[in-house]
Amino acid sequence: MAAPPGAGPAALRFAAAATWQVVRRRCVEHFPRVLEFLKSLRAAAPGLVRYRHHERLCMGLKAKVVVEMILQGQPWAQVLNALNHHFPESGSVVRDPKATKQDLRKILEAQETFCQQVKELSEAPVDLASKLQSVLLLIQ
Repeated sequence: MAAPPGAGPAALRFAAAATWQVVRRRCVEHFPRVLEFLKSLRAAAPGLVRYRHHERLCMGLKAKVVVEMILQGQPWAQVLNALNHHFPESGSVVRDPKATKQDLRKILEAQETFCQQVKELSEAPVDLASKLQSVLLLIQ
């Protein structure tokens, strides 16, 4: 089967460069496209990046989309819809033959923790600025 027109190495390099610019500039509105590119890249070259690193990167991009919606003051119904879209409750961790049980456990645990925190925040909205400030202080 022949490759589609424009699917050569130059097109791949161009797509990778564009993806990197989106992430580097933190253009959250384009993160879903980055996720699609990473998914396609993973399918085309499964051994390129370790499973855990790929999943952590994708999870971070998805989480940033949800957090950005919260920071923009989007209605909680939309935030929770996005949360359910990016982190379905079925625990859809992509199975990979090279993924260890520890990898799967850590990814699932991180997803569950993030979802739980967002849902708790939606149920009892607090002063978001002070909550985020305290979280940022812990990170530093």
